[in-house]
Amino acid sequence: MGSVTVGFHWYFVTFFLLAAGGLMACFRGKSIWIFLIAILIGSLGMQARAMVLSNNVIHHLAQTKVRVQLLATVVSDPVKSSPRVVGSHLLPPNYTFRAKSMQVTTPSSALEVRLPLRMALAVEPAVIPGDQIRCRGRFRITKERKVVALFTSSNRCEVVRHANSLEQLTAKIRREFRKVASRIASDTGGLIPGLILGDTSLQTPQFAVAMRRSGLTHLTAVSGANFAIVAGFILWLSQWFIKNLKSRIAISGIFLVGFIFLVRPSPSVLRASVMTAALLIAKARGHRSSALPALGGAIAILLLLDPFQALDPGFALSVAATAGILLLSPHISNQLAPTMGRASELVSIPLSATLLCTPIIIALSGQFSLVTLPANLVVAPVIAPLTIIGLCAALTSWLVPSIGYLLVLAMSPFAHWIVGVAHVASRVPVLMLPKNAFGIILATLSLLLLLTKKRRILVLVLFIVVIVLYFPQGSWPGKDWIFANCDVGQGDASVINLGSHRAIVIDTGPDPALVQHCLDQLEIQTVSLLILTHFHADHVHGISGVLHHRRVGSVWISSLSEPPQERIAALSALRGIPIHQVHIGQVIQLAELTPDLRSGSIKILWPPEQMPDLASVPGDGSRINNSSIAILYSSPGFRLFAGGDVEPEVQELIFHEAGLGKVDVLKVSHHGSAYQYQPLMGLLHPRLALISVGVGNSYGHPSPRTISALTAVGSRVYRTDRDGALAVSSSFKIRTIKRDWWRISWG
Repeated sequence: MGSVTVGFHWYFVTFFLLAAGGLMACFRGKSIWIFLIAILIGSLGMQARAMVLSNNVIHHLAQTKVRVQLLATVVSDPVKSSPRVVGSHLLPPNYTFRAKSMQVTTPSSALEVRLPLRMALAVEPAVIPGDQIRCRGRFRITKERKVVALFTSSNRCEVVRHANSLEQLTAKIRREFRKVASRIASDTGGLIPGLILGDTSLQTPQFAVAMRRSGLTHLTAVSGANFAIVAGFILWLSQWFIKNLKSRIAISGIFLVGFIFLVRPSPSVLRASVMTAALLIAKARGHRSSALPALGGAIAILLLLDPFQALDPGFALSVAATAGILLLSPHISNQLAPTMGRASELVSIPLSATLLCTPIIIALSGQFSLVTLPANLVVAPVIAPLTIIGLCAALTSWLVPSIGYLLVLAMSPFAHWIVGVAHVASRVPVLMLPKNAFGIILATLSLLLLLTKKRRILVLVLFIVVIVLYFPQGSWPGKDWIFANCDVGQGDASVINLGSHRAIVIDTGPDPALVQHCLDQLEIQTVSLLILTHFHADHVHGISGVLHHRRVGSVWISSLSEPPQERIAALSALRGIPIHQVHIGQVIQLAELTPDLRSGSIKILWPPEQMPDLASVPGDGSRINNSSIAILYSSPGFRLFAGGDVEPEVQELIFHEAGLGKVDVLKVSHHGSAYQYQPLMGLLHPRLALISVGVGNSYGHPSPRTISALTAVGSRVYRTDRDGALAVSSSFKIRTIKRDWWRISWG
């Protein structure tokens, strides 16, 4: 059944253990049987759902990629995806959403098939959840476990039946509230719809990263806290009009059902709504509310209906946070009460939620922020007023937009406070733990030692972590590094050290976060010169990471204006920075870049002012590859050749360039592909050959033939897919950051 058939995923086991724990609290004498039945039903439900998703006509059509006509019902709101780098190209953004197939029409038949799927459309669809649409496209295999396939289409879909009145009303409320919030400038306006309705469509990627690094992302995922605030507000408000408690609870329940439609039934929303419903029913019947059994019941019901929610990160964090508050918060509050008084409860809630969420956060991202707790503490007082005022603003925005705007203005100082905290906290380095069993075990062990008061052992564990943290950071890149090759996956980004936290950066890789992390580790504050060898996305899409909190002196580009989409995006990001088109024969002295550098030069070996017609080799973008800037960098005691992605014919032309000879470091062209001019390797005779390449890339880079040729001329070959980031010292020793399973660092 392939990767879809998961028997006992650790998320899955965790949640059924929690569900079983909740049921045990109700039926103490039958705990073991409840535990075993929960595990059995859960595993059977998961296997049954996996079998359905992997044995059906849509799965077969995804393998054959035949063009079909699909009739489907929209399940979630369309979300515009970020542009993605695939190979050397930047794919344009598309619009994705979940849907349920109704009918699939192939060239030979029409079949009724009702299965969950993911849709990705090139044209923005004007649809809302509940709409029924007809599209033409293809099914594709996907790694997303909750759906049977990915349906892609480059055409506009037709709406054949609109959503019901309630779905249309909630969609209009969300749309109008988003319009009103967008009138508030900066990240504050983008945050408000996320805080109230879980709508993050107005947030910039940079602000989303800041929220994640500061540990505040959960605020934009509607959870049990939001439901509790809304339910409490409705109960309090209705007491002035309705005296009967059961009637007030019934009204609160009706409002919560509408709230579910308004915020969309995500896994965390469903968990929170089921739990809140259980508590309201218990309150209406006069029983003592017990939150833990309600949580267990909510988990059991939702996982029985959809076992794949156990694999959803949002569901995982929501359940863990709630369980932490229920199980740990009272004990932590009691421990802190003697010293903190009434403030102990305020501290215990975010602390308990953070503690139980930590292993899951590390499993998902490999990151843990030491400022998560204080960040959550300082924003906690504004959450309740934000939720209440924001809900009123959302409900009035579609009726009287001016009143909605006034309410948004009233809540904006609170939202601005959260934005400020997120930005400040995100600047603090986070602890980078391995995204594997070691990272999870380390975090879980530390948590258990803290909870069981084994503080001496905990201090020992933390001491070992500090030692592990200190020595890798002290060994890379080293105080005397002169050249570094960043680990940016399948792409290129390298750095020449000019001293005093200045550098020349050659290409930026495909991922802004990766090149930013590398430059932060190298402590580069000023980029005196940025060389973009050519405009393939795997060399230029990381520009924003280079620009992050750094000054760039000038930029060099090649003479070819292709590919146009990537070139326009790159030049737009560099607006305001001097840009120069360079060509063969130019020699730039380092003193022109940085006056205090008295010696050293950069010689341009390629391209010419007008690109000649060259033979193409098989592969991706041969003409664009051959437009790459190739340089010879020379400084006292160090010579470097870097040629971007130039291919054999251009390498042969460079071979005949006067003055070219032995170098210390060769930045191997085109990720070590098989297309190399071997006589040039012999002429350069490098001590070190560095290859920037991604793990398990589909191109087969680097080529064994290229590695053999480099070894034959006496070069030591290093590659980022195996050795990680590379740093060359003034004595030509190599320091690496390997992908070790135990690696811990700051980032």
